[in-house]
Amino acid sequence: MDALRKFIELSPPDPEQPGLFRLAKTGELLGIAEQAGLQGLADEEMTGEASFESADEYLASLMDMAAPLQGLFNKLSQPQRDEARIEIKRTADKYKKGDKIFLPIAVRIVVAKKP
Repeated sequence: MDALRKFIELSPPDPEQPGLFRLAKTGELLGIAEQAGLQGLADEEMTGEASFESADEYLASLMDMAAPLQGLFNKLSQPQRDEARIEIKRTADKYKKGDKIFLPIAVRIVVAKKP
């Protein structure tokens, strides 16, 4: 997002809007499960690394996963898109270990059962 902020103003995402990080905040999904009357609740965050063969592969994966990013890219001129892609790949390269890129990830898992 920092690469895109150089060219366009980005407002903070609506916390209620669907997206990659919609339920990332600790306790949020758990609270929804509680409100729904579910039982046997557990909430855990697991961390790890996602590996990519190259910065190009990471950028392609990012564009596939983050639909809003595609819309933002479409607002840029071609030279701006090229510069943003270079900046994103440069940032990904900071996580290079050996021949691959390993980016830190976190996944929230909530378990509940219907009473």
